[in-house]
Amino acid sequence: MIEFGLSRRLTEIVTVTDARMERILRRAGWPLRRIGKPHALGNTLAVAGYLDVSVESRARVRSAGGLQGPVLWAPVALATA
Repeated sequence: MIEFGLSRRLTEIVTVTDARMERILRRAGWPLRRIGKPHALGNTLAVAGYLDVSVESRARVRSAGGLQGPVLWAPVALATA
C-alpha cells in the first residue's frame, strides 16, 4: 500500500479497519493515526484513521518485515541484442 501510494504521490491513506489489524500495523512500524473513537460493528471493534505514506514509513515497514526492496514491482532489465 505504501509503495502504491508513493507511486500515486499520496501523502496519507484513510482507512477503516479492526483493532487487531491496527495492532499489526503498529508492530510493523506503520501506526494508524485515529480519527475518532473505536466503534463496535458486529463482533469487531472498528477504528478509522490515517496511515502515513512516505519514504520513511516505507523504510520502517521494510525493516520490520526484513524486506530489501520493492514488493510490488522492481526494475526489469531489458534484453540487449
